[in-house]
Amino acid sequence: MLQTSHNIIKVGLVGKRNFLPLEKLVQPDGNFLNKNNSGWLLTGGFESDMEGLHKFSSLNELLLHNDAVIINDLLHANYLELRHIVRHCKHIFINQLFPLTPEELRTLQDLANEAEVIIQMGLHHRFSDFFMSVNEKKITPRLIESNHFCQYKRRSTQLSIISDVLLEDIDIIINKVDSAIKNIHATGVGVIFNDPDIINIRIEFKNACIANISGSKIAIKDIHKTRFYQNNSYYTLDHIANTIKVFNSNDESFWENTDESDALSGSVETFEKFDIKNVAFAELDAFFNAVKLKSKSPASLNDHLAIKFVAEKIYDQLERNFVAKCG
Repeated sequence: MLQTSHNIIKVGLVGKRNFLPLEKLVQPDGNFLNKNNSGWLLTGGFESDMEGLHKFSSLNELLLHNDAVIINDLLHANYLELRHIVRHCKHIFINQLFPLTPEELRTLQDLANEAEVIIQMGLHHRFSDFFMSVNEKKITPRLIESNHFCQYKRRSTQLSIISDVLLEDIDIIINKVDSAIKNIHATGVGVIFNDPDIINIRIEFKNACIANISGSKIAIKDIHKTRFYQNNSYYTLDHIANTIKVFNSNDESFWENTDESDALSGSVETFEKFDIKNVAFAELDAFFNAVKLKSKSPASLNDHLAIKFVAEKIYDQLERNFVAKCG
């Protein structure tokens, strides 16, 4: 195992490689490839397939020698294992969202608060330049329209239209509407598959803002746009083109409100395509900084709970309002 000094904060890796390209983010000596995080060191792994990494014989041995844990495998993101890590007062970075109940998530958050540790979730979209720019803008929406249509492919049968398609849209919307949710109504139809292929969601907030979300996994082509309407202006987010366009009431295009009018916007921002390596850098930066500064992570367990709360309400609605494929 790598020898470290007392001022180095040590990190252990748990699980086999999944989506986080960790081998591209760490130097051979264990230092992360970021001058801002030179005080962090990857010391070894447990049940990891990363080459050249010291292998701990057990999770307890890894916890004994490290201050934080990166979980890169859903097999190790179960409730009992996460609770065990938190009770050892270790900070946790989880690369992916995991299927725990809201009660288990709330218990983990309570334990983390008590142990004063950070749990950061794999909300990858939050660390793209596109999402961060949206998050920084002063948008006070009164009406939101979101259309997320995925082109039909054979693997669509494996997609959950909520968990795999619409979570990013839900996250963006509840982030930009600074209000509690008053009511959620959702309907779904199974056209090709026996689970929802097309759904429509209406979220009513207590500040009178309304969000209408439409999603499909059997569309002819990919379409992913969100519009925030507010007093005297609206924003169009094109998640495929990675553009944000602003329309003001003194612009001719404001009154047309069509896809064609998007080309007339006088204010257009364009962002780089989603790059997993750059996003991974940003995620680890945020995690390390939250730990060092003892501050809230921009992708905390509470953030995940807020998204999961809405998703669970939608699932409940679809149990009552879903029309399955006939015949």
